[in-house]
Amino acid sequence: MKKFLLLTAIVTLFVGVVGVKEAKAQQDAQYSMYMFNGLAVNPAYAGSRERAVILALYRHQWAGFGDGVPRTALLAAHAPLMNDRIGLGLSLASDNIGVTNMTNVTASYAYRLPVGKGKWAGKLAFGINAQFNNYRHRWSEITSTTGGDPSFSNNSQNVFSPNFGAGVYYSNEKFYVGASIPHMLNTSTRDKVKLAGTDLTARMYRHYFITGGAIIKLNENLKLRPSVLFKYVDNAPFQGDYNVSLLIKEALWIGASFRSSFQEPAAVLGMVEYMFVKGLRLGYAYDHTFTAIGAYQSGSHEIMLSYEFGKKDKYLSPRRMSYF
Repeated sequence: MKKFLLLTAIVTLFVGVVGVKEAKAQQDAQYSMYMFNGLAVNPAYAGSRERAVILALYRHQWAGFGDGVPRTALLAAHAPLMNDRIGLGLSLASDNIGVTNMTNVTASYAYRLPVGKGKWAGKLAFGINAQFNNYRHRWSEITSTTGGDPSFSNNSQNVFSPNFGAGVYYSNEKFYVGASIPHMLNTSTRDKVKLAGTDLTARMYRHYFITGGAIIKLNENLKLRPSVLFKYVDNAPFQGDYNVSLLIKEALWIGASFRSSFQEPAAVLGMVEYMFVKGLRLGYAYDHTFTAIGAYQSGSHEIMLSYEFGKKDKYLSPRRMSYF
């Protein structure tokens, strides 16, 4: 019955929200270390690590390509409350590409239910979030082929766009699975940002995510963790991130990922993360892309630092060790 409840929740979330319009590419910020940064993908992840967590991340995409490449900075925190039944999260993100900067503030809430017994005991969480987005376009920084083009005469324009999202997330000591729509509304900036003499407008489209992973014990010192992230936005290629990581002596993660759509491979990734004493974690990922832009750049870099609050015995006890 509880397995049926989990499946029903996931199907309801995806089938119950339809009708997306045209889109040309994925718009949400992309993270290589999504498996250590679950709150950025799913609001139901809030509080799932059983302790308070604060995380800082910076991503520099397509290094060496020149000015205007995507750069993302993220600061996030989440924690469980009331006997782990409630999870709260808050994140601040700045995403820059070209002459556009997007600043996002997201507050997440998750309600977590214990399900199963014995070795199958786990938590099923339902999450929602509220988002406040600000888009700033610096038109005057664009170099036009015709001098004095009135389309780019304004120094900058700001657009405020609220949104909300939802997700479900199940995890136990052995595996996890989740599904989410981080922003539900297909918000439009029509009549707010429009280039002179054109009918061009910007729109944020609904994105769909499915995540899953497991921990496999090889011996006392080695554990294997496969994980996957599926991403979809209408009229853009369905894409999957497939990762396998090895945990050495409960401290050092070494992993590799492959990112691909059904049409073509997109990138191969390598990553490393080390857990210091008392919950301090430092991670780094490098992406090598196979797309056409790959010949003009030297890869993408991502660095992450996080700290988990709690008593020392919570990190040393296998029962409290959280791999997801």
